[in-house]
Amino acid sequence: MIMQDLTRRTMLASAAAAMWCWPRPERSAMPAAGSLFRMPAAPVANEPLFFASSFIDHDPALAYVHCPSICARPDGGLACAWYAGSREGGRDVAVWMAESAPLVIAQSTSGNRGGEHPVWGAPQRIVDRQTAMRDLDRYVDKVGNSVLFAMPDGQLWLVYVTIAAGGWSGSSLNACCSRDGGATWSQSQRLTLSPFFNISELVRAAPVLLNSGEIGLPVYHECIGKFPEMLWLRRDGERLVATKSRMAGGRSMLQPAIVPLNGDHAVAYLRNHSKTRQLFVQRTADAGHTWSPPAATGLANPDASVAAIRLSTGHVLIVFNNSRSNRHNLSVAIAEGSPGPDGSPIFSNDWQQVATLDDEAHENFAYPYMIQDATGCVHLVYSWKMKRIRHVAMNEAWILSQVRKPVT
Repeated sequence: MIMQDLTRRTMLASAAAAMWCWPRPERSAMPAAGSLFRMPAAPVANEPLFFASSFIDHDPALAYVHCPSICARPDGGLACAWYAGSREGGRDVAVWMAESAPLVIAQSTSGNRGGEHPVWGAPQRIVDRQTAMRDLDRYVDKVGNSVLFAMPDGQLWLVYVTIAAGGWSGSSLNACCSRDGGATWSQSQRLTLSPFFNISELVRAAPVLLNSGEIGLPVYHECIGKFPEMLWLRRDGERLVATKSRMAGGRSMLQPAIVPLNGDHAVAYLRNHSKTRQLFVQRTADAGHTWSPPAATGLANPDASVAAIRLSTGHVLIVFNNSRSNRHNLSVAIAEGSPGPDGSPIFSNDWQQVATLDDEAHENFAYPYMIQDATGCVHLVYSWKMKRIRHVAMNEAWILSQVRKPVT
């Protein structure tokens, strides 16, 4: 009798879980054959060297501040989103956002450095577990990672993680949008990514835009194995239609940071959860539909997230924790590229140090996220000691001036 009760309870629990996880059918968002990566505009020529840094702070301060993302608004200003609360996975954690006015880079009296430090407004709460439960009509135990990005028409979109039970392996992805620069947000929707048990998908790195208008958002899976995926997003009014495709299998590669090199080719740098403690890279020659197996780069990776972009020179700029054991150091490096036999871009592993942004024993500088705006200015945000968000703005002129040997 006891065994029958346990069996009945198990079946009921499984049925309830299946009903909770079962997604609504959606049309495919897979980009059409021939879709290409949209490349950024060239930076402004003959600019003075520019480097500026500022912090985004909570007032009063919160104990744990993590996982920022940043995007450029249509007016030239910036928006940054992250999560913060008493601790990672705490029920009081919320996704927050702050805004900054456009930067001005101007000739200085010295003739080679100009601009102003970005000034950020007060953080505003976007999503917490209560608003997520109301919007999604589902139980939410906590919220987590988010990515904020802008569509070409100026709409802001937020894709964020919710967890109903357990840890990150029980996560789901959700999305909401803002038509007024982040002042108000639409009702959140749960993204449909799997025909059964629509869970264990997380987001971290910056999206890439296709010339067809679709968004390619790198995501990753964390249940049993850890592996990277592409999430293809197409807008349908104030909703997103989503389709995912696998980038690689295995149990240790996650949080892919994708860098388009031209319309067809891109590289993806992968956080490595294994004992190898080395950053890995994948390549695509068909705009992200298929990827090569992950290969080691030689760069250190202490099981930590990285960020990367392509400069107008064709070089890849990467921000990473330059250590195999911890996240006390956050460094910037550049890799020189050259064309392959068929004219396609390839990159060597001959990385050159550009700058060390932070280096302090027993501290934590984590989860860099990097974009390049329409003027060519590079914007980097990361979690500074897990208590503040640091924003670094630098132009290509400054970046190339820091390289030890000439960059061609």
